[in-house]
Amino acid sequence: MLGILKKDLNLMISDNKNRLFYLLYIPLLFLIVDSYEPKWMYLVILYTYTYLTSITSFWHDISNKTSYMINSLPISRKEIVIYRYVSTFFYFLMTIVYVGIYLWIINILGIANVDYFNLEMIKISIPIILISTSIVYPAYFRFEPRLAQIIHLFMFITFFIGVMNVGYLGKKSLVDNLKFLSNGKYILLISIFLYLLSLLLSIRIYETKDL
Repeated sequence: MLGILKKDLNLMISDNKNRLFYLLYIPLLFLIVDSYEPKWMYLVILYTYTYLTSITSFWHDISNKTSYMINSLPISRKEIVIYRYVSTFFYFLMTIVYVGIYLWIINILGIANVDYFNLEMIKISIPIILISTSIVYPAYFRFEPRLAQIIHLFMFITFFIGVMNVGYLGKKSLVDNLKFLSNGKYILLISIFLYLLSLLLSIRIYETKDL
């Protein structure tokens, strides 16, 4: 599995579009959303980098046909699926470190007043990432690339609408009024359950899929 992770990282780093995204996304976000509360900006950045990095590995497999190479390796389809789900946590930790250093530099240089480490937002981002990927991962394993991309974009846009709703309206927001969702313990347990259920579904789909 470490070999697949190294392959994914090499593909992402060698891609010019990815490098530009990792370098320019944060300053562009600050230019576009100038009045946003720092902690919500941190959440948006954390989610965006983790979610898109996790999904990018699927896209590279599709566009570069590397899935055929992976399936020729001495690793089962089940292990490939498990790797995809486990790698999300690696990308999440990697994002916390990268974003923390990036935003710390922005603070030190006096460019903007931003949170470069916010434990509250990290806790909030975990269930959001788990729920998002638990829906999108099976779509990439089951459907053709174009349809999977549509589902991926729908999830990504839905997240932004939700965060903007909370950021601008505060306690009057739709999300805040859903008391069930505001209970961190319950939403985390639900997200973990959905993630495990999604893992089992993806294993079932990929093991029976004709490649």
